[in-house]
Amino acid sequence: MTRHFWVLIHRYAGLYIAFFLIVAGFTGSILAFSPELNSWLNPPAKIALQDKPRLDEFTLHEKALALSPHSLINQLNFNRKPDEAYSAYLESRIDPVTGKPYELAFDTVILDPYTGDQISLENRMITEIWPITRKNFIPFIVRLHYKLALPGSIGVWLFGIAALVWTIDCFVSVYLTFPLRISTSRIDVHNSNSRGFWSRWKKSWLIKWSGSAFRINFDLHRAGGLWVWLMLLILAWSSVGFNLNEQVYAPVMKTLFNMTDPMAIVPKLDTPIPEPTLSWQDAQRIGRKVIAQQATLNRFSVLKEEAVQYSADYGAFFYIMHTDRDLNAEIASTWLVLDGSTGKYLGINLPTGQNFGNTLNGWLFALHMALIWGLPYKIFLAFVGLVVVMLSITGIYIWLKKRQSRQFSNIRKSGLT
Repeated sequence: MTRHFWVLIHRYAGLYIAFFLIVAGFTGSILAFSPELNSWLNPPAKIALQDKPRLDEFTLHEKALALSPHSLINQLNFNRKPDEAYSAYLESRIDPVTGKPYELAFDTVILDPYTGDQISLENRMITEIWPITRKNFIPFIVRLHYKLALPGSIGVWLFGIAALVWTIDCFVSVYLTFPLRISTSRIDVHNSNSRGFWSRWKKSWLIKWSGSAFRINFDLHRAGGLWVWLMLLILAWSSVGFNLNEQVYAPVMKTLFNMTDPMAIVPKLDTPIPEPTLSWQDAQRIGRKVIAQQATLNRFSVLKEEAVQYSADYGAFFYIMHTDRDLNAEIASTWLVLDGSTGKYLGINLPTGQNFGNTLNGWLFALHMALIWGLPYKIFLAFVGLVVVMLSITGIYIWLKKRQSRQFSNIRKSGLT
Protein backbone atom coordinates (compact mmCIF):
# COMPACT_ATOMS: atom_id res chain seq x y z
CA MET A 1 0.00 0.00 0.00
CA THR A 2 2.17 2.78 -1.32
CA ARG A 3 1.31 6.45 -1.20
CA HIS A 4 0.18 6.17 -4.82
CA PHE A 5 -2.35 3.53 -3.75
CA TRP A 6 -3.88 5.94 -1.22
CA VAL A 7 -3.90 8.71 -3.84
CA LEU A 8 -6.01 6.45 -6.05
CA ILE A 9 -8.31 5.60 -3.14
CA HIS A 10 -8.77 9.31 -2.38
CA ARG A 11 -9.33 10.16 -6.04
CA TYR A 12 -12.06 7.63 -6.72
CA ALA A 13 -13.66 7.97 -3.32
CA GLY A 14 -13.84 11.71 -3.91
CA LEU A 15 -15.38 11.25 -7.35
CA TYR A 16 -18.07 8.98 -5.90
CA ILE A 17 -19.02 11.25 -3.00
CA ALA A 18 -18.57 14.64 -4.71
CA PHE A 19 -22.16 14.95 -5.97
CA PHE A 20 -23.62 13.85 -2.64
CA LEU A 21 -21.41 16.27 -0.71
CA ILE A 22 -22.31 19.20 -2.96
CA VAL A 23 -26.00 18.53 -2.30
CA ALA A 24 -25.45 17.90 1.41
CA GLY A 25 -23.20 20.95 1.80
CA PHE A 26 -25.63 23.40 0.22
CA THR A 27 -28.71 22.00 1.94
CA GLY A 28 -26.88 21.64 5.25
CA SER A 29 -25.99 25.33 5.18
CA ILE A 30 -29.69 26.07 4.91
CA LEU A 31 -30.74 23.55 7.54
CA ALA A 32 -28.36 25.08 10.09
CA PHE A 33 -31.07 27.76 10.38
CA SER A 34 -34.07 25.46 9.83
CA PRO A 35 -35.96 26.38 13.06
CA GLU A 36 -35.71 30.08 12.29
CA LEU A 37 -36.59 29.61 8.61
CA ASN A 38 -39.53 27.36 9.39
CA SER A 39 -40.89 29.79 11.99
CA TRP A 40 -40.61 32.58 9.41
CA LEU A 41 -42.27 30.56 6.65
CA ASN A 42 -44.89 28.97 8.91
CA PRO A 43 -45.29 31.12 12.02
CA PRO A 44 -46.90 29.28 14.96
CA ALA A 45 -50.42 30.22 15.97
CA LYS A 46 -50.37 33.07 18.47
CA ILE A 47 -52.94 34.24 20.97
CA ALA A 48 -53.35 37.59 22.72
CA LEU A 49 -52.19 37.56 26.32
CA GLN A 50 -55.06 37.68 28.79
CA ASP A 51 -55.25 38.57 32.46
CA LYS A 52 -56.45 35.13 33.53
CA PRO A 53 -54.92 31.66 33.89
CA ARG A 54 -54.74 29.31 30.95
CA LEU A 55 -56.47 25.97 31.02
CA ASP A 56 -54.26 23.10 32.08
CA GLU A 57 -52.90 20.66 29.52
CA PHE A 58 -55.22 17.85 30.54
CA THR A 59 -58.37 19.94 30.05
CA LEU A 60 -57.15 21.12 26.64
CA HIS A 61 -56.28 17.53 25.77
CA GLU A 62 -59.89 16.44 26.40
CA LYS A 63 -61.38 19.41 24.52
CA ALA A 64 -59.18 18.66 21.50
CA LEU A 65 -60.20 14.99 21.49
CA ALA A 66 -63.88 15.99 21.67
CA LEU A 67 -63.47 17.61 18.23
CA SER A 68 -62.19 14.36 16.74
CA PRO A 69 -63.58 11.29 18.55
CA HIS A 70 -61.74 8.85 16.28
CA SER A 71 -58.37 10.31 17.26
CA LEU A 72 -55.68 9.93 19.89
CA ILE A 73 -53.31 12.59 21.21
CA ASN A 74 -50.18 10.90 22.46
CA GLN A 75 -48.19 13.89 23.71
CA LEU A 76 -48.87 16.58 26.25
CA ASN A 77 -46.51 19.57 26.37
CA PHE A 78 -46.19 21.49 29.62
CA ASN A 79 -43.77 24.16 28.50
CA ARG A 80 -45.77 26.36 26.13
CA LYS A 81 -45.03 30.03 25.64
CA PRO A 82 -47.56 32.51 27.12
CA ASP A 83 -48.65 33.82 23.70
CA GLU A 84 -48.71 30.40 22.01
CA ALA A 85 -51.99 28.74 21.10
CA TYR A 86 -52.56 25.14 22.11
CA SER A 87 -51.89 22.76 19.22
CA ALA A 88 -52.04 18.98 19.24
CA TYR A 89 -51.20 16.38 16.63
CA LEU A 90 -53.85 13.71 16.12
CA GLU A 91 -53.26 10.03 15.51
CA SER A 92 -55.98 7.69 14.24
CA ARG A 93 -57.74 5.19 16.44
CA ILE A 94 -58.28 1.72 15.03
CA ASP A 95 -61.74 1.05 13.61
CA PRO A 96 -62.92 -2.14 15.42
CA VAL A 97 -65.02 -3.10 12.41
CA THR A 98 -62.33 -2.92 9.72
CA GLY A 99 -59.25 -3.28 11.92
CA LYS A 100 -57.74 -0.31 10.08
CA PRO A 101 -57.08 3.28 11.24
CA TYR A 102 -59.90 5.75 10.84
CA GLU A 103 -59.43 8.31 8.08
CA LEU A 104 -59.11 11.77 9.61
CA ALA A 105 -60.18 14.98 7.90
CA PHE A 106 -57.46 16.91 9.75
CA ASP A 107 -54.35 16.03 11.78
CA THR A 108 -53.86 19.13 13.96
CA VAL A 109 -56.21 20.85 16.39
CA ILE A 110 -55.48 24.43 17.47
CA LEU A 111 -57.33 25.83 20.48
CA ASP A 112 -57.46 29.03 22.52
CA PRO A 113 -55.49 28.06 25.68
CA TYR A 114 -57.62 30.38 27.85
CA THR A 115 -61.07 29.14 26.81
CA GLY A 116 -60.49 25.89 24.93
CA ASP A 117 -62.39 27.29 21.95
CA GLN A 118 -61.47 26.01 18.51
CA ILE A 119 -59.20 28.29 16.49
CA SER A 120 -58.59 26.01 13.52
CA LEU A 121 -58.44 22.42 12.30
CA GLU A 122 -55.52 21.86 9.94
CA ASN A 123 -53.42 19.33 8.06
CA ARG A 124 -49.85 20.06 9.05
CA MET A 125 -48.14 16.72 8.62
CA ILE A 126 -46.32 17.04 5.32
CA THR A 127 -46.27 13.87 3.23
CA GLU A 128 -45.92 15.35 -0.25
CA ILE A 129 -43.01 17.48 -1.40
CA TRP A 130 -44.43 18.57 -4.74
CA PRO A 131 -45.30 21.26 -5.42
CA ILE A 132 -42.94 23.11 -3.09
CA THR A 133 -44.78 25.56 -0.84
CA ARG A 134 -44.09 27.50 2.33
CA LYS A 135 -45.33 24.55 4.38
CA ASN A 136 -43.15 21.88 2.83
CA PHE A 137 -40.03 23.88 1.90
CA ILE A 138 -38.01 22.85 4.97
CA PRO A 139 -39.23 19.21 4.84
CA PHE A 140 -38.18 19.17 1.16
CA ILE A 141 -34.70 20.48 2.01
CA VAL A 142 -34.41 17.85 4.76
CA ARG A 143 -35.29 15.05 2.34
CA LEU A 144 -32.92 16.44 -0.24
CA HIS A 145 -30.18 16.63 2.40
CA TYR A 146 -30.15 12.97 3.38
CA LYS A 147 -31.89 11.05 0.57
CA LEU A 148 -31.93 13.30 -2.53
CA ALA A 149 -35.71 13.52 -1.99
CA LEU A 150 -35.98 10.10 -3.63
CA PRO A 151 -38.89 7.81 -2.73
CA GLY A 152 -38.34 4.79 -0.53
CA SER A 153 -34.98 3.89 0.97
CA ILE A 154 -32.74 4.03 -2.12
CA GLY A 155 -31.68 7.61 -1.43
CA VAL A 156 -31.00 6.78 2.23
CA TRP A 157 -28.71 3.93 1.18
CA LEU A 158 -26.90 5.95 -1.49
CA PHE A 159 -26.23 8.78 0.94
CA GLY A 160 -25.33 6.33 3.71
CA ILE A 161 -22.72 4.61 1.55
CA ALA A 162 -21.38 8.02 0.52
CA ALA A 163 -21.15 9.04 4.20
CA LEU A 164 -19.25 5.85 5.04
CA VAL A 165 -16.82 6.39 2.15
CA TRP A 166 -16.45 10.02 3.26
CA THR A 167 -15.61 8.91 6.82
CA ILE A 168 -12.87 6.59 5.60
CA ASP A 169 -11.61 9.18 3.15
CA CYS A 170 -11.23 11.72 5.97
CA PHE A 171 -8.35 9.62 7.30
CA VAL A 172 -6.90 8.96 3.84
CA SER A 173 -7.00 12.63 2.88
CA VAL A 174 -5.25 13.85 6.04
CA TYR A 175 -2.56 11.20 5.55
CA LEU A 176 -1.93 12.49 2.02
CA THR A 177 -1.23 15.98 3.38
CA PHE A 178 1.68 14.65 5.42
CA PRO A 179 5.11 15.47 3.95
CA LEU A 180 7.02 12.72 2.19
CA ARG A 181 9.58 10.87 4.24
CA ILE A 182 13.13 11.98 3.63
CA SER A 183 15.94 9.46 3.52
CA THR A 184 18.56 10.07 6.21
CA SER A 185 21.20 10.12 3.50
CA ARG A 186 19.50 13.12 1.88
CA ILE A 187 19.05 15.23 5.01
CA ASP A 188 20.68 18.64 4.75
CA VAL A 189 21.85 19.53 8.24
CA HIS A 190 21.86 23.21 7.27
CA ASN A 191 18.19 23.15 6.21
CA SER A 192 15.84 22.78 9.17
CA ASN A 193 12.84 22.41 6.84
CA SER A 194 14.22 19.11 5.60
CA ARG A 195 14.36 17.68 9.11
CA GLY A 196 11.24 18.76 10.99
CA PHE A 197 7.92 17.09 10.24
CA TRP A 198 5.90 20.04 11.53
CA SER A 199 7.83 22.64 9.60
CA ARG A 200 7.43 20.63 6.39
CA TRP A 201 3.72 19.92 7.08
CA LYS A 202 3.11 23.65 7.52
CA LYS A 203 3.10 24.02 3.72
CA SER A 204 -0.04 21.89 3.51
CA TRP A 205 -1.95 24.39 5.64
CA LEU A 206 -1.14 27.40 3.44
CA ILE A 207 -2.62 28.78 0.22
CA LYS A 208 -0.36 30.36 -2.37
CA TRP A 209 -2.70 33.01 -3.77
CA SER A 210 -0.08 34.19 -6.26
CA GLY A 211 0.13 30.74 -7.89
CA SER A 212 -1.59 29.42 -11.00
CA ALA A 213 -5.28 28.54 -11.08
CA PHE A 214 -4.39 24.88 -10.60
CA ARG A 215 -2.13 25.67 -7.64
CA ILE A 216 -4.77 27.82 -5.96
CA ASN A 217 -7.41 25.09 -6.41
CA PHE A 218 -4.99 22.46 -5.12
CA ASP A 219 -4.08 24.55 -2.05
CA LEU A 220 -7.75 25.33 -1.35
CA HIS A 221 -8.57 21.64 -1.54
CA ARG A 222 -5.71 20.58 0.71
CA ALA A 223 -5.59 23.42 3.22
CA GLY A 224 -9.37 23.88 3.33
CA GLY A 225 -9.80 20.24 4.26
CA LEU A 226 -7.15 20.50 6.97
CA TRP A 227 -8.54 23.59 8.64
CA VAL A 228 -11.97 22.01 9.19
CA TRP A 229 -10.86 18.37 9.20
CA LEU A 230 -12.27 17.48 12.63
CA MET A 231 -15.63 18.99 11.71
CA LEU A 232 -15.65 17.07 8.43
CA LEU A 233 -15.06 13.82 10.30
CA ILE A 234 -17.86 14.64 12.76
CA LEU A 235 -20.30 15.38 9.93
CA ALA A 236 -19.26 12.31 7.95
CA TRP A 237 -19.56 9.82 10.81
CA SER A 238 -22.78 11.29 12.20
CA SER A 239 -24.21 11.07 8.66
CA VAL A 240 -23.50 7.34 8.79
CA GLY A 241 -25.47 7.38 12.04
CA PHE A 242 -28.46 8.98 10.35
CA ASN A 243 -28.52 6.71 7.30
CA LEU A 244 -26.84 3.44 8.29
CA ASN A 245 -27.43 3.37 12.02
CA GLU A 246 -28.34 -0.26 12.57
CA GLN A 247 -26.09 -1.55 9.79
CA VAL A 248 -22.83 0.28 10.61
CA TYR A 249 -22.93 3.15 13.09
CA ALA A 250 -24.45 1.51 16.18
CA PRO A 251 -22.31 -1.68 15.99
CA VAL A 252 -19.11 0.37 15.64
CA MET A 253 -20.04 2.77 18.45
CA LYS A 254 -20.98 -0.16 20.68
CA THR A 255 -17.71 -1.97 19.97
CA LEU A 256 -15.40 1.04 20.30
CA PHE A 257 -17.16 3.16 22.93
CA ASN A 258 -19.66 0.82 24.63
CA MET A 259 -22.63 2.86 23.39
CA THR A 260 -25.96 1.38 24.46
CA ASP A 261 -29.40 1.63 22.89
CA PRO A 262 -31.53 3.95 25.07
CA MET A 263 -34.67 2.15 23.91
CA ALA A 264 -33.31 -1.11 25.35
CA ILE A 265 -34.76 0.17 28.63
CA VAL A 266 -38.13 -1.14 27.52
CA PRO A 267 -38.71 -3.89 24.94
CA LYS A 268 -40.85 -3.22 21.89
CA LEU A 269 -44.18 -5.04 22.06
CA ASP A 270 -45.22 -7.67 19.56
CA THR A 271 -48.72 -6.17 19.61
CA PRO A 272 -48.98 -2.42 20.23
CA ILE A 273 -51.25 -1.13 23.01
CA PRO A 274 -53.05 1.87 21.46
CA GLU A 275 -54.08 3.53 24.74
CA PRO A 276 -52.62 3.48 28.26
CA THR A 277 -54.50 2.19 31.27
CA LEU A 278 -52.74 4.68 33.52
CA SER A 279 -54.18 8.20 33.33
CA TRP A 280 -52.13 11.07 31.97
CA GLN A 281 -52.43 12.87 35.31
CA ASP A 282 -51.02 9.85 37.15
CA ALA A 283 -48.22 9.54 34.60
CA GLN A 284 -47.20 13.13 35.31
CA ARG A 285 -47.51 12.69 39.07
CA ILE A 286 -45.39 9.53 39.11
CA GLY A 287 -42.92 11.05 36.66
CA ARG A 288 -42.35 14.04 38.92
CA LYS A 289 -41.73 11.79 41.91
CA VAL A 290 -39.36 9.43 40.08
CA ILE A 291 -37.34 12.16 38.35
CA ALA A 292 -36.69 13.79 41.74
CA GLN A 293 -35.41 10.46 43.09
CA GLN A 294 -33.23 9.87 40.04
CA ALA A 295 -31.81 13.39 40.22
CA THR A 296 -30.56 12.68 43.73
CA LEU A 297 -29.30 9.22 42.82
CA ASN A 298 -27.52 10.24 39.60
CA ARG A 299 -26.48 13.72 40.74
CA PHE A 300 -28.15 15.94 38.16
CA SER A 301 -30.42 18.97 38.48
CA VAL A 302 -33.97 19.11 37.15
CA LEU A 303 -34.60 22.44 35.40
CA LYS A 304 -38.16 22.24 34.09
CA GLU A 305 -40.84 19.85 32.98
CA GLU A 306 -41.29 19.44 29.22
CA ALA A 307 -43.77 16.76 28.19
CA VAL A 308 -45.36 13.35 28.63
CA GLN A 309 -45.57 11.04 25.63
CA TYR A 310 -47.27 7.70 25.25
CA SER A 311 -45.90 5.08 22.84
CA ALA A 312 -48.25 2.32 21.72
CA ASP A 313 -45.32 0.31 20.37
CA TYR A 314 -43.77 0.11 23.83
CA GLY A 315 -46.92 0.38 25.94
CA ALA A 316 -45.13 3.02 28.01
CA PHE A 317 -45.12 6.67 29.00
CA PHE A 318 -42.02 8.76 28.37
CA TYR A 319 -41.69 11.58 30.90
CA ILE A 320 -39.43 14.27 29.42
CA MET A 321 -37.54 16.89 31.41
CA HIS A 322 -34.96 19.62 30.98
CA THR A 323 -31.93 18.88 33.16
CA ASP A 324 -28.35 20.09 33.43
CA ARG A 325 -27.30 16.95 31.51
CA ASP A 326 -28.98 18.27 28.32
CA LEU A 327 -26.72 19.74 25.64
CA ASN A 328 -29.33 22.24 24.49
CA ALA A 329 -31.25 24.46 26.89
CA GLU A 330 -34.18 24.63 24.45
CA ILE A 331 -34.49 20.92 23.69
CA ALA A 332 -35.27 18.53 26.54
CA SER A 333 -33.31 15.30 26.14
CA THR A 334 -33.63 13.68 29.55
CA TRP A 335 -36.44 11.16 29.85
CA LEU A 336 -37.62 8.30 31.97
CA VAL A 337 -39.94 5.43 31.10
CA LEU A 338 -43.07 4.37 33.00
CA ASP A 339 -45.19 1.32 32.30
CA GLY A 340 -48.40 2.49 30.62
CA SER A 341 -50.57 0.17 32.72
CA THR A 342 -49.04 0.29 36.19
CA GLY A 343 -46.82 3.36 36.20
CA LYS A 344 -43.86 1.21 37.23
CA TYR A 345 -40.50 2.92 36.69
CA LEU A 346 -38.60 1.13 33.90
CA GLY A 347 -35.50 3.24 33.35
CA ILE A 348 -33.97 6.62 32.58
CA ASN A 349 -31.96 8.09 29.70
CA LEU A 350 -29.49 10.89 30.37
CA PRO A 351 -28.05 12.51 27.24
CA THR A 352 -24.64 13.00 28.86
CA GLY A 353 -22.72 11.59 31.81
CA GLN A 354 -24.46 8.21 31.95
CA ASN A 355 -22.30 6.35 29.43
CA PHE A 356 -19.28 7.59 27.43
CA GLY A 357 -20.51 6.13 24.14
CA ASN A 358 -23.96 7.66 24.55
CA THR A 359 -22.46 10.99 25.57
CA LEU A 360 -20.23 10.96 22.47
CA ASN A 361 -23.24 10.03 20.36
CA GLY A 362 -25.21 12.94 21.79
CA TRP A 363 -22.41 15.38 21.04
CA LEU A 364 -21.99 14.10 17.47
CA PHE A 365 -25.65 14.60 16.62
CA ALA A 366 -25.88 17.92 18.45
CA LEU A 367 -22.90 19.21 16.44
CA HIS A 368 -24.35 17.89 13.18
CA MET A 369 -27.75 19.50 13.78
CA ALA A 370 -26.53 22.81 15.25
CA LEU A 371 -28.29 22.17 18.56
CA ILE A 372 -25.62 23.83 20.71
CA TRP A 373 -23.85 27.17 21.17
CA GLY A 374 -26.53 29.26 19.49
CA LEU A 375 -26.20 31.53 16.47
CA PRO A 376 -22.37 31.64 16.29
CA TYR A 377 -22.22 27.87 15.84
CA LYS A 378 -25.07 27.92 13.29
CA ILE A 379 -23.06 30.42 11.22
CA PHE A 380 -19.94 28.30 11.56
CA LEU A 381 -21.80 25.12 10.53
CA ALA A 382 -23.29 26.88 7.50
CA PHE A 383 -19.75 27.99 6.57
CA VAL A 384 -18.48 24.41 6.92
CA GLY A 385 -21.27 23.29 4.61
CA LEU A 386 -20.01 25.69 1.95
CA VAL A 387 -16.44 24.47 2.57
CA VAL A 388 -17.67 20.93 1.84
CA VAL A 389 -19.05 22.18 -1.48
CA MET A 390 -15.76 23.94 -2.23
CA LEU A 391 -13.72 20.83 -1.45
CA SER A 392 -15.89 18.76 -3.78
CA ILE A 393 -15.67 21.23 -6.65
CA THR A 394 -11.93 21.78 -6.31
CA GLY A 395 -11.44 18.01 -6.10
CA ILE A 396 -13.28 17.53 -9.40
CA TYR A 397 -11.28 20.39 -10.97
CA ILE A 398 -7.95 18.85 -9.88
CA TRP A 399 -8.98 15.45 -11.25
CA LEU A 400 -10.02 16.94 -14.60
CA LYS A 401 -6.80 18.92 -14.99
CA LYS A 402 -4.64 15.91 -14.12
CA ARG A 403 -6.68 13.74 -16.46
CA GLN A 404 -6.18 16.22 -19.29
CA SER A 405 -2.47 16.32 -18.52
CA ARG A 406 -2.23 12.52 -18.66
CA GLN A 407 -4.14 12.39 -21.92
CA PHE A 408 -1.91 15.06 -23.46
CA SER A 409 1.18 13.19 -22.26
CA ASN A 410 -0.09 9.94 -23.79
CA ILE A 411 -0.77 11.69 -27.10
CA ARG A 412 2.74 13.10 -27.17
CA LYS A 413 4.26 9.70 -26.43
CA SER A 414 2.21 8.02 -29.12
CA GLY A 415 3.25 10.75 -31.58
CA LEU A 416 6.92 10.22 -30.83
CA THR A 417 6.63 6.48 -31.45
